[in-house]
Amino acid sequence: MSEIKCPNCGESNPENAQVCQKCGASLLDEVEACLDITNPDTSCQTTEKGPKRILLISIVIIVILLLIITFILSFAPSAYWG
Repeated sequence: MSEIKCPNCGESNPENAQVCQKCGASLLDEVEACLDITNPDTSCQTTEKGPKRILLISIVIIVILLLIITFILSFAPSAYWG
């Protein structure tokens, strides 16, 4: 029995599952994308998007933090800077 990875959290789920057992996200799109009418014996191969998603989120967080720091420092009294 093949398993389907959740597109939201990456958790492995049974092939017949409709929602992820871990996060509850819908797996119906993943199941439909994996169905191959010409060769039903093949299992679904999904690509790993985890590292790319983590990198993108990290970059966005860093940019937001830099903007907040710049905003705070631009309004700080010049007495702090000598």
